[in-house]
Amino acid sequence: MDRATFWATKCPLPEFHGIVFEHPAFSGPIRLVANQFREVTLGGHVHTPSSMVIKAPDRKSESQPKLTLSFARQVAGREFKRQLALVRAAPQPAPIRVTYSVYLGGTAMPEVVWRLYVSEKNGITFSNESVQVAATVDNPMRRDVGPTYDPSVFTGLELL
Repeated sequence: MDRATFWATKCPLPEFHGIVFEHPAFSGPIRLVANQFREVTLGGHVHTPSSMVIKAPDRKSESQPKLTLSFARQVAGREFKRQLALVRAAPQPAPIRVTYSVYLGGTAMPEVVWRLYVSEKNGITFSNESVQVAATVDNPMRRDVGPTYDPSVFTGLELL
C-alpha cells in the first residue's frame, strides 16, 4: 500500500461519537450518539441516535478548546427544551456539563473524552430544524468572582 492509498483509506473500525449533557436540575442526563440509526450502548449507558454535525475541539491549537455541535430538533429538541426550563427554575445556578466521547472499535471505553461546559453567550440556540450547542473548557461559574473579604488581609476598613 502506498502513502496516498494509506491516507485515503478510512479506518475499518466502527466509530461512535457520544454526547452527554448533565446538570443537577435535569431529571437525568441527556445521552445522544451521532449519526446512528438505532440506540447504542456506550460505556454501559444507552444513547439515543440523532443526526449531528460535530466540530470537535482543536487539540493542536493554543486557543481555548471549543466544541460546536448541531443536532436534529425533532429527535431530542422538545426534551432538551423541557430540561432547560428546569435549569432556569433551579434555585442554585450551575453550569451545564457536556461530555464528548469518541469510541473506536468497541463500545466499552472511549478513546478520547472531552469534558466541557456550555458557553454563557449563545451557548444553546434553537432553530426550526436544529439545536446548536457551543461548549468550552471555561466553567462560567468560576468567572468574575471577586475575592472574599478577610479583615486580616484587607486591613483598610479597620480604621473606620
